[in-house]
Amino acid sequence: MSGYFENKVAVVTGAASGLGLGITEALLARGARAVFMADVNDENLARESKRLRSAGGTVLPRHTDVTRLDQVEALLRDAKAFDGHLDFVFNNAGMGMTQPTEKITFDIWKFVVDLNLMGVVHGTYTAIPLMREQGFGHIVNTGSIAGRIPLPYQAVYAATKSAVISMTESLQYELEVEGLSFSVFCPANVRTAIFGEMTPPPDSISVEEAVEYIFAEMEKKAIVIVLPEAARGFDTLYREQYGEFQRLARELAAERRENYRTKGTYC
Repeated sequence: MSGYFENKVAVVTGAASGLGLGITEALLARGARAVFMADVNDENLARESKRLRSAGGTVLPRHTDVTRLDQVEALLRDAKAFDGHLDFVFNNAGMGMTQPTEKITFDIWKFVVDLNLMGVVHGTYTAIPLMREQGFGHIVNTGSIAGRIPLPYQAVYAATKSAVISMTESLQYELEVEGLSFSVFCPANVRTAIFGEMTPPPDSISVEEAVEYIFAEMEKKAIVIVLPEAARGFDTLYREQYGEFQRLARELAAERRENYRTKGTYC
């Protein structure tokens, strides 16, 4: 290990499960000074923070609704005050959304935008001035492969994740001269609760595999991190063989359409 994460103070939102929990565990395993675990699920947060503390980790659980700017501001201020520096902010809290268009209401649009986009905006734009003051810091946002390529039945989700990706890339080129780094990881199929009761696809990878790859790319200061390998192939196909991508996207749309008709779910 390079020591990139040693003695660092980090904030992770959506930290009580899935990729957020995996990120928290990996930070502690790599010698982080402290991790502020933020989540809205108080039961999961209490259970997981207690478990990590019993293993010797310095974790500070914080109930945080990322759609509430005041709560995000308090979280990040506390994190920086803990040891005088704020090294990492992982804006990870969010939700999936794969639904037929006829089921999408304007209230759903607002809810998903507030969580998946504005939640990341709140964390990013609160962290930036704190990190500018100290002249360093790495902000890591959670995107999705759906934000890189247009997938049928995911218009709402894709819109929010596309915005997160573009924002992150733009900020990197603007603020890297001030010592700040920005990354956005774009997962496809990772075995988390996002699948609900559905069986994860056969090309899915574990949270541990995903986080290992994300951290390795972060150390290289990669801006856009696409995973797993199958998703990188699909991403390249979209950019280099668009006609073939269109054929596959229409096949996927037909498959999901039939699945909704016969099973009430997309897969």
